[in-house]
Amino acid sequence: MLASFRAGPDALPVRRSPLSSSLFALPLLCLPLLLTSCVSPQIISKITITGGKVVPFTFGSKGAEPGRANGYEVKTAVYLPSEDGQEIRYQFSFSAPAGAALTRVQVSDVTEEAAAVPLVNDAAPKLEAGIWKGTSEPQRAGDEHLAWVYTITTSMRIYHFVLTDTAGKTTEIYHVTAYPDFVKSLTRKKWGANY
Repeated sequence: MLASFRAGPDALPVRRSPLSSSLFALPLLCLPLLLTSCVSPQIISKITITGGKVVPFTFGSKGAEPGRANGYEVKTAVYLPSEDGQEIRYQFSFSAPAGAALTRVQVSDVTEEAAAVPLVNDAAPKLEAGIWKGTSEPQRAGDEHLAWVYTITTSMRIYHFVLTDTAGKTTEIYHVTAYPDFVKSLTRKKWGANY
């Protein structure tokens, strides 16, 4: 495109590239995309747990937000198979606020509406560098509480933490963990199911 701007009798035509205006406009056009890509939508999902109680959980771009309450935050809530694969143990951990001192930690699976499944009952919890860790008793393949491992979809399990401090104050935390089918299928294969 030729511009016919003349500053004087000897002025030459000024050639403007079509890209020069586009290069200026490009960052302006991309700005809304950059700003919206930084914000990930959060979805609040209400899930019914044991006893018919409805608990809200927040899900973001990286999955469920960790369970939190009163300065405590769940860090780990998973199951791990034994060496022979015939048993699993649940492992849990959470961080505690500075100065916290606990007298009891209880963790239950409250996913099923019918009944909670107690997993950990630590009557002498210890915080090491502000972190509590606990492991359940082993559960064997075929245990009725592990029927969800045999489903062929992602399973969401809800864990209920009840923390009692030295002042007798109780803190309750609900935490959701997703178990994709490819994780469960490895466990099922060790249990003799080939799907």
